Amino acid sequence: MKRVNELFDVKEDFKIISLHSDSRYVGKDSVFFCIEGLTTDGHRYADDAVFQGAKVIVHSKPLKRKYPGVLYIQVKDVLDELNRVANIFYDYPSYKMTVIGITGTSGKTVVALTIRDVLNHYLKMGYIGTNDAQYGSTVIQSSYTTPETIFLHRTLNEMVKSAVKGVTIEVSSHGLALKRVDSIDFDIAVFTNIHEEHLDFHGTMENLMRAKMKLFELVNEKGFVILNADEVRFNHFLAQNAKIKAHRLTYGIDHKADIMAKNVHVFIDHTEFDLFIKDEVYHVNVPLLGRFNVSNTLATLTVLMALEMPIEQIVSAIDYISPVDGRMELLETHTPFHVIVDFCQYVHAYGQVFRFAKSVIKPNSRIIAIIGVPSKKEINKRNRIAKIANKYCDQVILTQEDDRDDNMLDSCEAMQDLLKETVSVIVTDRRVAIYQAIEMACNEDLILILGKGHEQFMKSSVGNQPYPGDKYIALKAVEEIFGGGKEDEI
Repeated sequence: MKRVNELFDVKEDFKIISLHSDSRYVGKDSVFFCIEGLTTDGHRYADDAVFQGAKVIVHSKPLKRKYPGVLYIQVKDVLDELNRVANIFYDYPSYKMTVIGITGTSGKTVVALTIRDVLNHYLKMGYIGTNDAQYGSTVIQSSYTTPETIFLHRTLNEMVKSAVKGVTIEVSSHGLALKRVDSIDFDIAVFTNIHEEHLDFHGTMENLMRAKMKLFELVNEKGFVILNADEVRFNHFLAQNAKIKAHRLTYGIDHKADIMAKNVHVFIDHTEFDLFIKDEVYHVNVPLLGRFNVSNTLATLTVLMALEMPIEQIVSAIDYISPVDGRMELLETHTPFHVIVDFCQYVHAYGQVFRFAKSVIKPNSRIIAIIGVPSKKEINKRNRIAKIANKYCDQVILTQEDDRDDNMLDSCEAMQDLLKETVSVIVTDRRVAIYQAIEMACNEDLILILGKGHEQFMKSSVGNQPYPGDKYIALKAVEEIFGGGKEDEI
């Protein structure tokens, strides 16, 4: 709780219990911020907020009606004011922790959770990212990869109260463009990679890169910016446009960097490489799958370097790295075939997963891919995924990814028409599709269950619907079909 004159430059003096930017959750003695969002304008709900108990309305446009006993504050930019006020209201929580932000098209979740898991062996850590926030035994659901400003500051404040010393935050390009993290004091910012995704929102690659760049400008002068040396285009853009105050460290495989990996060898259940760090070389292996996860591993180790860990401790910390749920997760099925679950939200990720699969399967074995079909609004994505599947997959099962309004069978048939060079079948029920893949697999085949990863819900027009999750359905299928796993050859 704060007094209103602690938050704003006003003479009035009354208590403020909460902050809100969604009128549905406004309560007594609160502040309501009229945010102009992508689909709605908070100014339309100012009256609703007052009826529900708001004592302060922060707005940028003139309002048709003002009520006595309510303080109206007009500002130039409501988002800027929201960031400033939230920081004060929640007692500047990010200044009391080591805050590590991770941005990039893909790899954010793997890097954020891997850093969190490694550092948890040394201090109490938290995580905020895709679908939730985590610290200790607490899990708080969120609607966005990077939550809105009030949720973010409130959660960080709760972490501080729980003696959390550091936090990793996934920072999306949307979150940066919408100013959700403008008032966060970042100590370290990590960049993974950039691909041509989200252009429906950003318009151009330059706008996308400019949005990503903003995170590095938020890092304080004592902090570190950690860059992927292999992302030459972005690094050139950054050098030409960014005003970075922080120190820089780099990691890479193909280009010279502070931490490097060479002689990379991928296997079905782990990856090995030579780690080059400060003129020393160490042969290491990690349980993360694929060459792209070598980059994610290097990003994690570079964060440890930024935290001034000794080289020996950095290398030994590799033992704390473990697979991330739903991210290239190899399931323990105890069967002669293999099953991998991956989130696979972007087109380039399908290419990475399929190339990995092709490199590790044995001759005459098959890649069987379960693909959640993109909606009718994503025809270009559908076409691009089909092109990649034609090149790498032996068999494809087309199914639902979420419960969308468009006709699932029509979407599957439209994508099936594009699969000219591989065998495909349509099984619209995702559970049945997974069971069918398990039933048809032979020795050394590799089943790829793609599109949902860790998610235990189906998105729909009326909200998220319960869904057991790909991993649990696959394991249940193995148990029911093979009695907990088949030890003999098929």
